[in-house]
Amino acid sequence: MPNVAKRPANTAVKPVSQLRGRLVRVMTPEERAADMKDFGKEIRKSKEKARDFLQRAGILDETGALAEPYRS
Repeated sequence: MPNVAKRPANTAVKPVSQLRGRLVRVMTPEERAADMKDFGKEIRKSKEKARDFLQRAGILDETGALAEPYRS
């Protein structure tokens, strides 16, 4: 029988990879949904956090107004 080294107990079970310089952890659909809910709660804690997120997403412009594609 081949000599197979056992994985140390303190190592991560889920695969982790690097994507464009960022660490990515693979999540189950349930973990992903819980993570998204937690993130939503976090950005709603203050107007500054919400505005920062919406600007990074391209929904608000630099002045805090709706970006061109979202204006009516």
